[in-house]
Amino acid sequence: MIAFDGAPGGPNTLRSVTSVKGALGMNNSHRPAPRFLAWAAQLGLGGIGLILITFVCFRLGANIAAVGFAYVLLIVPLSLLGSYSASLILSIAAVGCLAYFFAPPIFELRVESPENVLAIAAFLTTSLIVAALTTKVRRSAEAAQASQQALIDTIPALVWTALPDGSRDFHNRRWLEFTSISATEAAGDGWVAGYHDDDRPRVLEKWRSAVATGQPFEVEARLCSAAGEYRAHLLRAAPLRDERGTIAKWYGVSTDIEERRRAAEALRASEEQLQRTLAELAWVSRVTMLGELTAAIAHEVKQPIGAAVTNAEAALEWLDGRPPDLEEVRAALARIVKDGHRAGNVIERVRALVRKTPSRQGRWDINGAVREVIELTRGETAKHGVVVQTKLADGLPVIEGDRVQLQQVMLNLVINAVEAMSGDSEAPHALLISSLKGEAGDVVVAVHDSGPGLAPPLHEQVFDAFYTTKGTGLGLGLSICRSIIEAHGGRLWASANVPRGAIFQFTLPARPSVGS
Repeated sequence: MIAFDGAPGGPNTLRSVTSVKGALGMNNSHRPAPRFLAWAAQLGLGGIGLILITFVCFRLGANIAAVGFAYVLLIVPLSLLGSYSASLILSIAAVGCLAYFFAPPIFELRVESPENVLAIAAFLTTSLIVAALTTKVRRSAEAAQASQQALIDTIPALVWTALPDGSRDFHNRRWLEFTSISATEAAGDGWVAGYHDDDRPRVLEKWRSAVATGQPFEVEARLCSAAGEYRAHLLRAAPLRDERGTIAKWYGVSTDIEERRRAAEALRASEEQLQRTLAELAWVSRVTMLGELTAAIAHEVKQPIGAAVTNAEAALEWLDGRPPDLEEVRAALARIVKDGHRAGNVIERVRALVRKTPSRQGRWDINGAVREVIELTRGETAKHGVVVQTKLADGLPVIEGDRVQLQQVMLNLVINAVEAMSGDSEAPHALLISSLKGEAGDVVVAVHDSGPGLAPPLHEQVFDAFYTTKGTGLGLGLSICRSIIEAHGGRLWASANVPRGAIFQFTLPARPSVGS
């Protein structure tokens, strides 16, 4: 029995039409029978129903009004399932049955009583109106269903639905065409056969977990296309619940993300290549910078070697004495060892900066690294008459990162400051290197010079690649420095120094001290 609890063409009517047609194997998702055969089958089904109702009512002695009402109940579902012409033929046949079997004189097509004539006319009118209305409802429902199906098939995604137990009961046309799996094969758990062998267990596990918990479902997996190519898809599904909170249906969609995934991989590869290129440029920059510092480095190495030679000559003289002055010899030898270590340290620092090695992360003291850079540039600052001062805060947290790379940044900033001040012979050449703990708990290192300074528009422009204020520079030093600092999670910027000059400072995130 069909219950019309909504307006014609409303959702309840559509659900009734769909369920009845599905029960009779006439759903749109199946291959339709030829129109004439379907019409003949509907008419035959109605004829059988008409015969049964007529037989039962005649044996029970029902009056003409009750029989007419029973005929109307037969015509309603026929109008929903079949065509209007079949309902019209059945209505005419029902009029003949009323006149022949139930209107005196019976077994004749003649009706004598005016009341019976009115009853038969009322039945025919009601039957035709009901047939017309129900046919209109059926056609509206079919049009709505066709529109809904067209919408689902047009969506640029693979759409599917599943029952509350997780078994799939529908896949849209795009899903079927993409996978070349039939609707019958994909029903239940058959859909999972289209996924890559390595992804299939994970997809099933996550899907069953979502069905068991009622939580939204989301997973990435590779789905095989009709051409045999596996493409990455993002599967997502959400449950539809009724007024009691019980899951009534699962609605899901599979979106092709293969191009997005490839683009992400290409971007990641490009970023890795960029990092390698920056590392190469940083190494070239270090070698170039140290080439400019050759004289200063030679001076730094020459001093301890000269002192060692002097001490060795003095030791020989003390050994020639009678008696030999062994205490003086011992003191001279100790100074020779000290000078040798000093020269070795200078060479080791230079080798560390020149050596082309992968980034090495470690924990170290920022003030110690600053002092090493000052020692390495002592000859250069002395040559240009630059007075170096330090203001290094005590108790700073340790830094984690590549010591050589960060010393390269400090070395670059110091050399830039020295070169900036060397062009002005009259102004004082003062260089201040400071370190302190920032407000955010990070470490701040600043290089203050007393050179000509930078105009405000240049505070950011000097960090652009290939921009330089030097006559022979490449314009890569500060750009590489900023890349190194940002790779360590810090920030590098420039500002004006008061009363003259520029300040280049950078921050580095602090790490807890070992054992803290």
